[in-house]
Amino acid sequence: MGSREAQAYLASPEVVAASAVAGHITGPRPSDGRRPDHRISALAAEAAAPPETVTIQPGFPARIRGRLVFLPQDNLNTDGIYGKDYTYRELTREEMARVVMENYDPAFRERIHPGDIVVGGYNFGTGSSREQAATALMAAGIPLVIAGTFSDVYLRNAYNNGFPCIPCPELVERLKRELADSVRAGELTIIPGDVLEIDFAAATLEWHGDTYPFAPLGSVPQSLVVAGGIEKLIRKKLELESKQ
Repeated sequence: MGSREAQAYLASPEVVAASAVAGHITGPRPSDGRRPDHRISALAAEAAAPPETVTIQPGFPARIRGRLVFLPQDNLNTDGIYGKDYTYRELTREEMARVVMENYDPAFRERIHPGDIVVGGYNFGTGSSREQAATALMAAGIPLVIAGTFSDVYLRNAYNNGFPCIPCPELVERLKRELADSVRAGELTIIPGDVLEIDFAAATLEWHGDTYPFAPLGSVPQSLVVAGGIEKLIRKKLELESKQ
């Protein structure tokens, strides 16, 4: 990682040892060459989730509308979102916004507008634990990210900084089909010009007249977003306790 041309692989100790001996990436036991479809479990979990009406906490938006910005790359890592050259530097929010997605698509920042809704592929935000991969998108005016699935570390960092993320594999599959020509052409940032609407009370997304369910956001993630992150939430709680 660290370069747009780099290829990074995450493997178990067994695969690393077998690959070191073989001189190429391989496993410790024979394989028929088939790759597991990581989309199946995500889609099955989405289908199994029952519809639910969510109570919207004070200060949390009931609905959000924005222009859809599709990043079709699966496994988009944190270095692609916020590069290593900036991670350990003290940048202002404006400076962070100018370099967001630089390692993924240098043209991204010039093409987006505040209020756009980013939709990524699967395992969005994999890689390091740098929280700037979430806060840089916030600095650029992106209100939330939707993806097929998220890295657990990225998801926790995002909510800890008050940045909502919504897994919705059904929508991602639809976009990959509808925008297949652009994906095959190698477009990294696809902006079809359509509006996406999120209804948090109904836990649904609406795009092109179709509705897609997602796991409801309960009181805990909502409270983190309203407070602006866990640090501010804890500070407020301690201040209230000190006055009692």
